[in-house]
Amino acid sequence: MRDEAAERTQTARAAPRRRLTPAERLPQILEAALEEFSEGGYGGASMAGAAARAGVAKGLIYHYFPGKAELFTAVVRSCIQPVFTEAEKLVAAHAGSNAELLRQLIGLAYLRVGEDVQDGVLFKLLLAEADRFPELGDFYHREVLSRGLALVTGVVRAGIAAGEFRADAAEQPGLAAVLMAPVAMASVWRGMLGPDRAPSPEAMREAQVDLVLRGLAREG
Repeated sequence: MRDEAAERTQTARAAPRRRLTPAERLPQILEAALEEFSEGGYGGASMAGAAARAGVAKGLIYHYFPGKAELFTAVVRSCIQPVFTEAEKLVAAHAGSNAELLRQLIGLAYLRVGEDVQDGVLFKLLLAEADRFPELGDFYHREVLSRGLALVTGVVRAGIAAGEFRADAAEQPGLAAVLMAPVAMASVWRGMLGPDRAPSPEAMREAQVDLVLRGLAREG
């Protein structure tokens, strides 16, 4: 029995390892990089550390990403792209009222706060490091905040055009930011206090939806 086990082990070691395709390798690298950034912060993280966590040579990471900034932005994109894709599909396919669409978008945002650990980790990193590394703030503004503001603004404008929302809401340039701010604060509190002590995302969602739709509703 021992000889058979030894033979199987030797055969397994001798078998060539399958080379992973880029589609298989990249998620592995990005997951390892997220761990590296989470533990070391942006300043303390390194390409070598991310490579070691992924079990690949450092040169392979440089093959995909020229430097740490590009690796970090790729990690952020891999986490935020699914929610934006889902939100944009929701908007494109929605056939009901804009009030209901806004309710669903707010719900989707809070769902991420309550369930997606990666989003919370990245948000904490951005808060902690953006003052020392302005390129992180620039990236967040360009690819997260601006994209989210544009999405919400489009729904509000559609609601005004359809006669669902107050016409003067279009004259409030800070409205979309105010609609998004509670979700961001929910993420901050969750990261600061932990899920047990932070205000409930579900309760915040219901309160926000109620306030927003009442505030946007046309009189009469």
